[in-house]
Amino acid sequence: MIDYEEAYSGPELYWGSEPNALARLAVEARGVGPFRAVDLGCGEGRDLVYFAKHGYRAVGVDLSTAGLAKATAWAKEEGLEVELVRADLVTFRVTAPYDLLYSSGSLTYIPPEAREQAFANYREMAAPGAIVAMNAFVHKPFIPVAPDWGDDEHFYHSGELLMHFASWEVLHFEETVFDCCSGGVPHRHAMNTLIARRIV
Repeated sequence: MIDYEEAYSGPELYWGSEPNALARLAVEARGVGPFRAVDLGCGEGRDLVYFAKHGYRAVGVDLSTAGLAKATAWAKEEGLEVELVRADLVTFRVTAPYDLLYSSGSLTYIPPEAREQAFANYREMAAPGAIVAMNAFVHKPFIPVAPDWGDDEHFYHSGELLMHFASWEVLHFEETVFDCCSGGVPHRHAMNTLIARRIV
């Protein structure tokens, strides 16, 4: 289990400085700002800063104080304005309309019993034409659980993420299996990735 408070307290950026590929695809799908974006589980801010650089009024949500501090410092260094919110994704609710709702690697912290309420909130707070760009780790019996998998992490079923946005226009959906070395131990993950647009 990764202690992100400890991981983010070091001098280096734990996940690096390059934005996630999903962040790039999200901006391609929604276009360059001015738009409002919320990054659910922003960590140290690598995708949040990317959105802000592309004209988005970006809000980052994370539980890690150390991660939020790094995101704040990074944005300031780049001359960018971002808003940071310390909150647990299990109970956090979006309270304003957004043009981009984004989450990479963090939806796993929302347990199954809390997902319908969380995703209903995301759908409700999506502005007309909004994009959701999200990924989620999925359970596969042929892939061992990662050695750094925590008790507060929960797999999704294949296709479950898509079902939460079944009434939207699906721009991209895929399932991939990839190698990872988080926590310093090589392992594999299966992941579903979704990009969808709200039409009505």
